[in-house]
Amino acid sequence: MRVLLSTKAFIRHCVDERGLAPHTIAAYTQDLDEFLRRINGGSELSRVTGVQIVDYATFLTKVRGLAPATVKRRVACIRAFFRWAVKQRLRATSPFDEVSLRVRIPERLPRCLDSHETRMLMKHRADYGRAGAVAIALLVATGMRVSEVTNLATASVDCDSGQIRITGKGDRERVVFVTNRHLLRELAGFLATRRHAGYGLVLTTDSGPMSSRAVRRLVARVGRSAGLHRRVTPHMLRHTAATLLLEAGTDIRFVQRLLGHRSIVTTQLYTHVSDAALKDALVRSDFLASYLEPFGQ
Repeated sequence: MRVLLSTKAFIRHCVDERGLAPHTIAAYTQDLDEFLRRINGGSELSRVTGVQIVDYATFLTKVRGLAPATVKRRVACIRAFFRWAVKQRLRATSPFDEVSLRVRIPERLPRCLDSHETRMLMKHRADYGRAGAVAIALLVATGMRVSEVTNLATASVDCDSGQIRITGKGDRERVVFVTNRHLLRELAGFLATRRHAGYGLVLTTDSGPMSSRAVRRLVARVGRSAGLHRRVTPHMLRHTAATLLLEAGTDIRFVQRLLGHRSIVTTQLYTHVSDAALKDALVRSDFLASYLEPFGQ
């Protein structure tokens, strides 16, 4: 079977059977198209080698100059494709079995807002409309991903219990809670205006669903309106929610469940941010300054 035909079948599988989100399908399609251009999509699937996989990863890194996280994502897509091809008996083995390929990502602390920046953002969140204000509040209060907010159904929100049911990555469901009474009242009032609109909670002015891209633009605009000196993103608000919860003493396992992380190792990245915040607080207070003299004097 030709590589081109098999990748098209894989994309259909991802849409029809796995039910992946449209933005994930678009990313997979883009990644596979570039891979096909690199190896000649008209060749036989059985002839693709591990050496070609390594060559592709090297091309992305050295020639395209892509970030390690982007290269890792693209290689993961190709790996998933060949894993599927083996299951479909289109190949006996995966070319990844022939080589050792690991894309290392330098550990980078999550970027988040501090308490002052968060306060300013929340103060200005309604500058561009009620729907945007609700979206930003939910991002900060629950740590939801931007796609989870835009896909949120009105029926998934129960203001009496404060419970919100989310469908996250890989169609995994989880429940988060809004406990702030002011936000619950705001949500209840907002829901009353949205019941007639059907599925989507966060909608544009013409009652169409607000896209992830639209929410990103909105969050950036509110950040500028709030006078923040760096670009604010929805994912930064997810990091902010996790960090503020940990700094408030919330058990890391609860934060893991709130964010929908499969592994607690991912959640533990935020403990480094909290440690950094602790150090900054100690530097600012310098409570030993009045007790210590330079040694030997």
